[in-house]
Amino acid sequence: MTERMLVPTLQLIASEVESARTWSEASRSPSPERVATVFGSARTPRGEPAYEMARELGAALAGRRWTTVTGGGPGIMQAVRDGSGEFHSRAVRVEIAGEEPETVLDPSRTITVGTFAIRKLLMIHDIDALFVFPGGVGTFDELYEVLVHHDTYRLEPFPVVLMQPPGARLWNAWLGFMEEHLVRPGLVTPSLVKGLVVAESVEEALEAVAQPPARGGSDRMGERRHGEARNTVEWRSA
Repeated sequence: MTERMLVPTLQLIASEVESARTWSEASRSPSPERVATVFGSARTPRGEPAYEMARELGAALAGRRWTTVTGGGPGIMQAVRDGSGEFHSRAVRVEIAGEEPETVLDPSRTITVGTFAIRKLLMIHDIDALFVFPGGVGTFDELYEVLVHHDTYRLEPFPVVLMQPPGARLWNAWLGFMEEHLVRPGLVTPSLVKGLVVAESVEEALEAVAQPPARGGSDRMGERRHGEARNTVEWRSA
């Protein structure tokens, strides 16, 4: 049973790699400015504080000529698209029942892939910042993947901003859990968590990403264990 499920999935990933490479290079070429990815729940309805905050963030980033990348679905993803507009929006979709976007981007600015693995890879490589709104297990899966890549030096560092709308306490509770159950026992690198920023307004979020981090170097590099390799996700041909 396991082999029947695993082999087709691996074959699907292999078949999508080249098309993903082509789309990634083509879609980024007209974007000389900075690029941000936004994660968040597909179930957040219009009018909710998180939705309105995401729409405001999308508009503010577009006003600064940032391009925003989302999963292309409804909820927070649609809100960012509402704010940023088509020219400053890109999407990497996985077809999921019940997660149809209200509006669809031009084909040159969107791609639909068959696996979450490829979607996450396309959404987190070669970006300048990540904004994470409250969400469910999918949002946390995406966030943890970024943290793993940062902690193991598979990605160049970029700011990770946890967006907390008025009245929400999700990120405070999560950071408390991380500190008590993971940082104190020594299960994660303390600087990994300390580097996260909680923003309770779009202004705070923009301030957190005002200056791009230095590429090719980090104070955390000294924490790397002897013999540990450092890799950056790279789609360009050698």
